[in-house]
Amino acid sequence: MGCGNSRETTVSPRKTCMQPRDIEDVQNIWAIVAGQKEKFGVFVYNNFLSNEKEVRKLFPRLVMENGKEKFSVNELELRRHALLVMDGLGLAVECLKDVDKLRHFLHIVGVRHSRVGVKSEMMMKLYPATEDALRKLLGRNFNNRIRRAWRAFFDYIVDCMKTAMIQEERNACREQMKNMVK
Repeated sequence: MGCGNSRETTVSPRKTCMQPRDIEDVQNIWAIVAGQKEKFGVFVYNNFLSNEKEVRKLFPRLVMENGKEKFSVNELELRRHALLVMDGLGLAVECLKDVDKLRHFLHIVGVRHSRVGVKSEMMMKLYPATEDALRKLLGRNFNNRIRRAWRAFFDYIVDCMKTAMIQEERNACREQMKNMVK
């Protein structure tokens, strides 16, 4: 996305997050995940990094490339990052009934991701690894209703973060333009 867009457009996430039943399902499943969030998060990120080669460059302290197909992971950094993300996910679950608080939190997270070079289109790439981890954790209890609830939750998270990332990118472009005319 360049800085040349002369037309100002408003970017905003969806107003409502999820249906009450979806919120209840996500909170109930999170109660299970939270008891083993490090293991869950490490599984998600191992799967994610194995399947999404182009995102490895975003994790220089975590991933050491040994060639196009081979890579190794700093296990300590992987656990640290996985726990950080799981803690954030837990906070998002806690905020599900307070959409304004949730949106504010996700805005902050989106801005931070934008500042370290994550592009908004990369955000959904984490979902398949998350769904695989849920499927593995829940076994036959992972059903279509749970899958839809978590997908709606994840979609909302990504939507809010993308909004913040796009706004941050626009702000950075404006700053660059200001600095160029000084």
